[in-house]
Amino acid sequence: MIVYGFDSIAPMLEQDGYLFKMLANDSGVVFFPHTKEHRDATQPGIKYADDSRGNALAAMVKPGRIEIRSHRQFTDERVKRLIDRILLLPELEFARSFVFTYQARTLALGTD
Repeated sequence: MIVYGFDSIAPMLEQDGYLFKMLANDSGVVFFPHTKEHRDATQPGIKYADDSRGNALAAMVKPGRIEIRSHRQFTDERVKRLIDRILLLPELEFARSFVFTYQARTLALGTD
């Protein structure tokens, strides 16, 4: 899996409060500022589009929590598998103890 944009959000992780966005699919993860739209953060093989037309999940990242938006092509089980994979990435070490929600339901709790 490829990680894009981690350098741009890494300094935020040292702050008490932060908010940034993320895209994720089986190809990788894209991090970017909350001021940018998910649909404008496309990277090779990772594309979000409204109405589940893209191939990636859109998410908001806050301290202790990653909130993943609904996508018709991603079942709960598929999202759980994806979370497990991305938490193995060194860049995602910061999120290993986070709560993950999907469609506003707690889907997974990261583990240390």
